Amino acid sequence: MSKIKQDNSHLINECKRIEEDCTYNAEAHHSIASCSDRISFWLKFIPAAVAAGSGVAVLKGYPIWLAWLSILSGVVFALATILNPDRHANDHTKAAKDFTVLKHDARALYQTFSREMSQSEYYISVRLLRERYNNLVRQVPKTTDKAFEKSRKKIKAKKHKSDFEKK
Repeated sequence: MSKIKQDNSHLINECKRIEEDCTYNAEAHHSIASCSDRISFWLKFIPAAVAAGSGVAVLKGYPIWLAWLSILSGVVFALATILNPDRHANDHTKAAKDFTVLKHDARALYQTFSREMSQSEYYISVRLLRERYNNLVRQVPKTTDKAFEKSRKKIKAKKHKSDFEKK
């Protein structure tokens, strides 16, 4: 198939836009997942530790009202288990990974694979990439302004550049 030498700047710019949007989305989702992991840990650890400590205290002869603390901690732990705070973190981790994969696909398309494609193949590939991005946006949980701002600062600090690109 012969490659048509045309101005592909509009297709390259679309790939770059998808790459950049994915970078921000992935970073925001990673930030939310990290925070959710910490919250999940403490929501499970604190009630379990309080239940264990108050149970031991009752066994050692401390006042019986401490048994109620143990029971209450057990109920809180059960609720935390039922509400499954880990799911929130896992959903955002999956979203972050999906955006990261799409980001790499966008970069690879305009930097590498487009050189071997005809104009129409390149156009179709970019359209499919845009559709993948749009579908992903529809499926993932929403992010927060706080996570976006934290991510924006990290990205602006060039934390996402490859070593060979920094040189």
